[in-house]
Amino acid sequence: MLLVSLALFLFCLGQFQELAFAGLTTGWQAVQHAFGVSAAGPASGSLSTHGLVVGLAYRLLYVLLSILLLHLVLRGQGTRFVALGYAGGLGLSVGLLLLGQRAGLPLATEQGHRLLDLLSSPLAWVLFYGLLRLRRSAATVRYPKSGAASNLRGPV
Repeated sequence: MLLVSLALFLFCLGQFQELAFAGLTTGWQAVQHAFGVSAAGPASGSLSTHGLVVGLAYRLLYVLLSILLLHLVLRGQGTRFVALGYAGGLGLSVGLLLLGQRAGLPLATEQGHRLLDLLSSPLAWVLFYGLLRLRRSAATVRYPKSGAASNLRGPV
């Protein structure tokens, strides 16, 4: 039941992400107001259209829940691989975004956004699940012993 609920929540989070961004923006503005910080919107030329903190919060929430979902589906096997894959993807996408913004390369910025969108979609679950199933099946393949190895015995 938890597995189905989590998958449904993640699906809805992806389908209604503008509502999620609105809620996160409202929460972030409330935190800023509580600490007396001026609530400025995203700057022009910014890395995110929703503000950097809000964009990062949404992506991290989605990724952490995705890791949890795959952990439950795979019964704990491969969780480290999934987490490292997501971390590598997030690192690469942020690197592409920064490269695109700092070096004035719109193609890098566009690819960074596309990679972030991929990581925040159900397609990433399918890819990681498939990769882990392939990895597990490749690890269980047994190769027959060759006859040459049995001839290398020491003195009898």
